[in-house]
Amino acid sequence: MIKYKLLVALLFILMVTSCRDNTGLQDFIYKYSMESAGNFKVEFQLNPDSTFTIAQNNYFFDRFEGISRPIENEGVLSQQEFEKFSELICKSDIGKMDDAYGFEEKENLDNSIIYVVELIQNGESKFVSINAISRQNFSKAFIELIEYTNDYINANLNQ
Repeated sequence: MIKYKLLVALLFILMVTSCRDNTGLQDFIYKYSMESAGNFKVEFQLNPDSTFTIAQNNYFFDRFEGISRPIENEGVLSQQEFEKFSELICKSDIGKMDDAYGFEEKENLDNSIIYVVELIQNGESKFVSINAISRQNFSKAFIELIEYTNDYINANLNQ
């Protein structure tokens, strides 16, 4: 009976480990930025050790006041938060996305908000740049990743 329980436990561990390995998401760096040229920029970086950095620059008001006042925060994600980011990044399949969306449309490019997502893994970097006016339909997982990232930034920028 003990051998049977040991065998079941071993099979369970192997199954969980192999499922985790199949995601292809290991030791990654996830970077996200949202910028309106000359107005503002928000950046987020998630490292493989669960540490993060957030930076916000308000270029418009900084120019008006004549002083730069970036807001920055660093910290460590909880295990649950890190797993949520990992899951969303994996499901988003960033590696299979095009490099750019919405830049062929010439409407109001000067005031556009530009999103840039970068995933660094295994020494390779994948950038995805998106003009907010893009009419592209993105996957539900990618939209959830962007929403979760923005919510996380909003909740943790001023702490």
